[in-house]
Amino acid sequence: MVLFGAVVCGTTGTAVQWLVPDAAPLSAGAMRLAVGALTLVVTAGIAGQRWLHFRGHRRWLLAGGVAVAAYQGCFFTGTTRAGVALGTVVALGSAPMFSGLIDAVLFRRVPSRRWMAGTLLAVVGVALIAGNRPSGAVDAVGVLAALGAGLGWATYAKIGQQRMGLGLHSTASMAGMFVVGAVLSLPLLAAVDSGWVLTRAGAGLSLYLGVITIGVVYTSFGWGLRKLSAPSVVTLTLAEPMTAAVLSVVVLHQPMPLIGWVGVVTVLLALMLSAG
Repeated sequence: MVLFGAVVCGTTGTAVQWLVPDAAPLSAGAMRLAVGALTLVVTAGIAGQRWLHFRGHRRWLLAGGVAVAAYQGCFFTGTTRAGVALGTVVALGSAPMFSGLIDAVLFRRVPSRRWMAGTLLAVVGVALIAGNRPSGAVDAVGVLAALGAGLGWATYAKIGQQRMGLGLHSTASMAGMFVVGAVLSLPLLAAVDSGWVLTRAGAGLSLYLGVITIGVVYTSFGWGLRKLSAPSVVTLTLAEPMTAAVLSVVVLHQPMPLIGWVGVVTVLLALMLSAG
């Protein structure tokens, strides 16, 4: 289930670029959140989870919702400006690093030497991916946005994991954070061009992003987290950036020279090392 969710998540950037390439990144993220949050609420309700009863969890879930909103906008901005392969690898590759920093700063857990080695290796991998582009071809804003996505993902994943450890059901926890994120992101639909949503391709993209890449995927992740250890889940989710890289070449015909593939593999090895 976790591997399935990771592969499906890896199709997100390609789906936007293939179906509605001119969709504003911020509005795409807002629509994904709105439809996804509704899907998670319905899923939690069907499962009998009382997701509105967040006594003792509200502050954390609000913070997680802010991180969710930040992740969506930054991820789509990163994949649009820096390319699907680079944007996804930077976002996913940086998330474990940010996760380790959050542990060190907020929970006083000093990262292990293994994690530090993995972090250094990941930086080398991302440098290889970025370095294979012609001079000036790497969009700095896109890379920074992807890093912001990594920080957002690490933040709400940590909060969700912590809340689940305190008794809140996984789907209910995700539903709470995604509802907050959706509410925060909705004004973006009015602030940027969102006319693409009213087209046939736009409606299909909105449903795919929300129902499949949030509703189905995060339900799958939640189920997997109840059955597997955290390192196992992290290792399995490495299928996401690899899926994004392959699809960017096969579907979008975005060039990825050999050195770029070496960089992708290096990042994946780094994440496996960090998760060990």
